[in-house]
Amino acid sequence: MKLTTLKTYKLEVFFLFALVILSVFTLSGNGNSYNSAASSGGTFWLPSTVMQSVAALYAVFVAIFILSLQSNRDSTNSIANRIKPPLKIVSYTAAGTIYFNGLILIVFSFGSFSEAKMKLLLIFSLISMVLSLVAIVYTSMNLLSNVSGLKTSSEKLSYISDLLRGQEENPVNPLKQSEKDTQFCIKALEDENPEVRAIAAEALGQARGPEVEKALLGLLEDKNSRVRITAARNLGRIGTENASVPLIKRLAVDKDPVFRACAIESLGNLKDKQAIEPLIKSLDDKVPEVRIAAARSLGILGDEKAEEALIAKLDKSSPELQKQIVLALGSSGSKKPTGRSSKKAAEALIRKLRDKDPELRKCAAESLGKLENPESVTPLLKCLDDMNPEVRNAAAYSLGTLRAEKAIDALLEMLD
Repeated sequence: MKLTTLKTYKLEVFFLFALVILSVFTLSGNGNSYNSAASSGGTFWLPSTVMQSVAALYAVFVAIFILSLQSNRDSTNSIANRIKPPLKIVSYTAAGTIYFNGLILIVFSFGSFSEAKMKLLLIFSLISMVLSLVAIVYTSMNLLSNVSGLKTSSEKLSYISDLLRGQEENPVNPLKQSEKDTQFCIKALEDENPEVRAIAAEALGQARGPEVEKALLGLLEDKNSRVRITAARNLGRIGTENASVPLIKRLAVDKDPVFRACAIESLGNLKDKQAIEPLIKSLDDKVPEVRIAAARSLGILGDEKAEEALIAKLDKSSPELQKQIVLALGSSGSKKPTGRSSKKAAEALIRKLRDKDPELRKCAAESLGKLENPESVTPLLKCLDDMNPEVRNAAAYSLGTLRAEKAIDALLEMLD
């Protein structure tokens, strides 16, 4: 058996191992005391009662399962796949209990026990019954909620999926939830299934209002990373003013790099200056994707302090992060009048026009066109002779954006 196969059937292997251990313990070390045998006969009824009780409980469970299949609108295969894990646990626990207690009955019939071992086996018999009872009752309650018409996790998932599907089919008009649907999604955030909480948070991203904002902010502390990521992304999409501080606090402690990158992106969309310091710190994050997201958001914020931090990191970063910083400097400089800060950004970008990486030279040429700094005209003119066609195209476009008269003749020559 391959290791992957063993992992697939780990529940079965666990139950088989437990049964083997219990069987060895039960069959070994029988005593020869007549008094023990007599006393064991007096408690002979206990394992027998356990077997009958568990068998009866399991029969009731099967009946509830069949009733749930008949009353549910979903397909039988869908239901079976959904409840397969708890169904396996119930079946194995019940079968294991019946087997174990049956084994005790057989040994009680043909041998004798020391009093201590007999008491221990009877305690195990009662424990096995309790485990079976818990497993069967817990799963039966979930199935009964289907029968009684209560909203199960699967039904919530299906209903909210339909809401989102309606938006995808009609992208012109965003999903406008009724108050009832909004309250349903907010309530679904309390579901124990993280998939339900995540899709409910996604649906709430199409709604507005303080109640929605409060619900999404609460999800930033959710144990499931997917739920936190969805909440952070939608808080940035909604554009709420109160989201910046909670996002910053969570950014400082969250260990999931995907969440950190998503929170950084939302902070950039919110355009709150409070986020500049945390975003600058994120430029030193261990995960490359987080550093790239931080550079992008700092470019969106367009602050002088953010620009200085980006310039300081430019020559000390990986090629991929350098490209993002170059693009961010272009975005940052385009948001304010040309001044000292934009001049420093232009000088840094002009240096990158001589970089060995053609992709980086292209990005630098694109960003210089956004800065509107006249000093970049001459370096861009030199780029018109670059060996890489994409660099030449970017330089030509930026020279056109800058409306540089001295570039007219060179651009006309490129037409030939």
